[in-house]
Amino acid sequence: MKPTPNRMLLLGGALFLLGTVLLFLFMEGGSRLLLAFGIGAIFISAPTLALAGLWMKRVGDPLEARRGRRLWRSGPLGRWWLERRSRLPWGGRNRLP
Repeated sequence: MKPTPNRMLLLGGALFLLGTVLLFLFMEGGSRLLLAFGIGAIFISAPTLALAGLWMKRVGDPLEARRGRRLWRSGPLGRWWLERRSRLPWGGRNRLP
């Protein structure tokens, strides 16, 4: 299976939840092994969530990319519109910042 940002977010969230549960079990009188695994799971989940967030930011909206390609192929007017839209201060989206 190919890793995707959504799967990475699910993995990071599951690791964080597992680490939290293990830490709560340790606080209820568990062994130090629970503490070690809980802290380890939380420390592994942090970079996983950060990488998934950066990856999602980089991937972008596939529907927006499809619209851009369709406008580019439509001809000179579509290219002109894409050029003007990319110069807008909020990144060319149809919503205010």
